[in-house]
Amino acid sequence: MINGASPETLGLATPSGWSNGDKFEDFLNHFIKHVRPNNYNKVLLILDNHESHISIKIIELAKNNGIVMFTFPPHTSHKLQPLDRTVFGPLKKYYNKACNDWLLQHPGTPLTIYNVAECFGTAFPLAFTPSNIQNGFKVARIWPFNDNILAKMSS
Repeated sequence: MINGASPETLGLATPSGWSNGDKFEDFLNHFIKHVRPNNYNKVLLILDNHESHISIKIIELAKNNGIVMFTFPPHTSHKLQPLDRTVFGPLKKYYNKACNDWLLQHPGTPLTIYNVAECFGTAFPLAFTPSNIQNGFKVARIWPFNDNILAKMSS
């Protein structure tokens, strides 16, 4: 399922299609391998409140590797999550275009799960630009820091 994906791509799946703690641990180890955080060069990992992100094993793995995990309060990630605000919309647009282009280049061939990584690999660098990511933090009012963000959202 990762044909055409970027080198070092980690492909994970579960029978149910839903994330779980084991798959998140696999992701976190992959993250550690490539980002190389440590207790002298810590990184912030922003997460939703999904149960797969929170276990003693995961928290210890993160802590021992210099990862500061921050989870958003329930039902607020659509307002606070920087990528939801400025990156995933363009990603959907570019991914749909990549799929349409793939179909035009392969007439009569159905697009399957085995082509997803290739199309996603085309869309990802177009959407995940430094500018889009930085704007996400501004739109979510995380940076510059605004400690009244939740109060402003409720009004």
